Amino acid sequence: MNAHATPHQALNFRARSLLAFVLEPTEPVAEWLAALDAWLVRSPTFFASKPVILEMAGVELGLKEYRGLLSNLALRHVRVMGVENASQTLVGPHLPPVVTGGRNVNAPATPEESAPAASEPERTERADTLIFDGNVRSGQSIMHPDGDVTIVGRVASGAEIVAGGSVHVYGALQGRVIAGISGSPSARIFCKEARAELLCIGGFYVTAETMTPEVEGRSVEARLNGDELRLRILE
Repeated sequence: MNAHATPHQALNFRARSLLAFVLEPTEPVAEWLAALDAWLVRSPTFFASKPVILEMAGVELGLKEYRGLLSNLALRHVRVMGVENASQTLVGPHLPPVVTGGRNVNAPATPEESAPAASEPERTERADTLIFDGNVRSGQSIMHPDGDVTIVGRVASGAEIVAGGSVHVYGALQGRVIAGISGSPSARIFCKEARAELLCIGGFYVTAETMTPEVEGRSVEARLNGDELRLRILE
């Protein structure tokens, strides 16, 4: 009888960086969920199929309340892939794993990280700009967390643009735009014809219902002014 050796199956392990959104619950949690619901009404697909990390530093929850929070998020189609700064009582089987070491998108490096090696010349890096040449259709989502987004066309109702920096729309803006997700307070939104469902920078937003009538159909710039999103007519 001949013996045949079974070849060993190779296992490949890799490290990969992925973009995840961070949600920071605050107490009372019921009010925070209500604020999340208000956001989801205006941008219902924002967290759909996107990995989310919960930052738990701002809340103190028992295990029962924590499970309830996770259930409430799941009902809202928010997928929690990990948790930061959770107490040991919130760590265990069937619960999101603890993650550490994450940095904000485009966050400034520490002095040690930013110092160039002695043998390398100093380099200056700039964030890329994504240019989309055409119309963005309803239901379509464009996400570019590493820089600005320029749309040479219109953004239809139900479409969504998400950018780490500023957003420029050279056409009618009828959908939703979220700019500055990298945390930059200087991010702006420009559009040729303002009819937007939602304009948001740094968590502050205006909706079609709260925009003043005189900006409708006009060329507009949106920018942060403290804790308020201001709109300015350009022409």
